[in-house]
Amino acid sequence: MTRLRSAWVVAAAGALLAVPAAMGTASAAPVAAPVIQAPEPGCAKLGGYGQGWADIRNVCGHTISASVEVDGWDPSCIQIGPGGVGRIGLDQGDEPYYAYEC
Repeated sequence: MTRLRSAWVVAAAGALLAVPAAMGTASAAPVAAPVIQAPEPGCAKLGGYGQGWADIRNVCGHTISASVEVDGWDPSCIQIGPGGVGRIGLDQGDEPYYAYEC
């Protein structure tokens, strides 16, 4: 009888632990899956920017040449050391879309 009682206690304990977990997940409001964006290719990443300037980050361990994409004529490329940030000049009204390696 002791073995039967032990099996019943183990089964009852398992059921009691499973019920609150199931109730918690069943009553939770649906949550939207996070949007995972693919990383931009290359080492050049657009940093901050403002009127007449933009920062480009080099996220790689080697020196790169980089610029930014704007409407019209893109600025000349600049060299940025490993892990560094370079500031590039922009024309009046230019707003950079992204940075790229030249």
